[in-house]
Amino acid sequence: MTETLGAFAVLAWLAYLASRLLARRHLPELVGFLIVGALLGPSGIELVSEHELSSLRPLTEIALAILMFVIGERVSTRALRAAKWTLTTGATQYVLSAVLVFWATRAVGADRSVALVLAALAGAGAPMTIAHIVSSVKAKGDYATGVVGTHAVSDALATTTFAAVLPIATILADQDADISAAVIDFIQLGIGGTVLGLLGGWFISRLGFQIETSGELLLFVLVHILLGWAVADWLNISLPLAALMAGATAASVSPEAFSLRLFRTVRTIEQPLYLLFFALAGASIHLDDIGGVGVVGVVYISVRVGAKIIGGLIGGLFGGLGWRIALRLGVNLTPQAGVAVGLAVLASEVLGPPGAEAATVVLGSVVLFELVGPLLVAKDLQGSGSEAETGPTDPTQVDLPSRVLVASSMKAEIPEWLIDIAARWRSRLVVYQPEEPESEAVKKLLAQCATKDVEVEFRTLRNESFTGAVVRTSSEVQADMVILFAERPQGATSRLVLFPAERIARELTVPVLTFPVGTQGPPEPLQKVRRWPWLN
Repeated sequence: MTETLGAFAVLAWLAYLASRLLARRHLPELVGFLIVGALLGPSGIELVSEHELSSLRPLTEIALAILMFVIGERVSTRALRAAKWTLTTGATQYVLSAVLVFWATRAVGADRSVALVLAALAGAGAPMTIAHIVSSVKAKGDYATGVVGTHAVSDALATTTFAAVLPIATILADQDADISAAVIDFIQLGIGGTVLGLLGGWFISRLGFQIETSGELLLFVLVHILLGWAVADWLNISLPLAALMAGATAASVSPEAFSLRLFRTVRTIEQPLYLLFFALAGASIHLDDIGGVGVVGVVYISVRVGAKIIGGLIGGLFGGLGWRIALRLGVNLTPQAGVAVGLAVLASEVLGPPGAEAATVVLGSVVLFELVGPLLVAKDLQGSGSEAETGPTDPTQVDLPSRVLVASSMKAEIPEWLIDIAARWRSRLVVYQPEEPESEAVKKLLAQCATKDVEVEFRTLRNESFTGAVVRTSSEVQADMVILFAERPQGATSRLVLFPAERIARELTVPVLTFPVGTQGPPEPLQKVRRWPWLN
């Protein structure tokens, strides 16, 4: 074991150095991970042997699960609403790839079972590859997010479709295989992975919301992912699909503020995981697989590329993209890795010789797509969304808040200057503090707001965490700004304890301004505890 870890340490160090050299030449780091892995793996000088790769497989699977969980955010309901073309493009290119690959491979003599497996896997993408490229080239905006999401949708469709066609391929192969076992594989791979992911994401969302520190939240998520990995391994459930669905579920059912905090926390360990996964993936590459694809492999690669480009174009146009962007999108859908490899290996185990033939074609194409695809994608995504990254430079172009949450952990009179500002901004106020709705202070507030035509809603703070209550309420009312009247004395600070203002600011993505209780005029805020979102 010591030798295995030592070999992996050397592999990781050289992969890191290679990625730095490529980054200086504006090339994706991923290529460095893969090349170094291939050179030091069994196909190269064999610093890392097949046995050592097998020993390190649990680490690879855990890294895969965490990365797929993060990618799940890109196929959440919020992400799909932001980039409506993600779902249409993912489905269109997958169906087109499957149909064309099946008929093309059959036309050149492929067995029906082989053609069926190739068709099911043709639409699979490489979401982790694309996600790492997006991160390395600092691409922003809905387009970059949508490209990753489209690949994730493709992988989800590939997993479930493969599980559905596996029993049919088993019958067509006529290998005296157990048909009932193939049906069970379908249930475990497709349905089991989806159910496990939905349950895991729901639990993470409901239990993780109350965790305040980032370190504890990260530990909480990792423990649940490890538990999911153990359950998936025990029940023979598709781990990538389960992790993807868990991430998508957690992002969909959580309040937006917590969702952003959750995935921002997990992304703090994203880069080391990418190095771990892709360096070992490169070591697993067998370069001689390229020479073994044959005519069927050449047809599979050619038709798949064409189907991806055409499918991306059609799906993008139906999703509302311009034809130029839709055409670029189709090219960005050509990389293939991860899920396709795992399913191809499973096909070889279940179907015998026909499955091995299909696996050889898929693995050979993956080698090619992994080495060439990232370069094309990186070139297209460089500089994507730069405007979104930098934000508006003209202060007059900043939108005024339409909904302002005013909160205090103690009874505090809302100053008239704040109501005047709300009237000038035409903002709706939501006041949240431990005051009774029938009190004279609340009646005075309502009267002042009515006089100045300011819409106001009063909510009573009950016996609950002030920090959690403000974060929850901000999400419920979709506040554009939060104003806190703090009990904290001016100038007080602590490096050991986070005051409520700091904790709330870390949870929220909107501006949070803190004023001392009893402020008589609109001074400069006591502390601007959160930068404006467009300056992050």
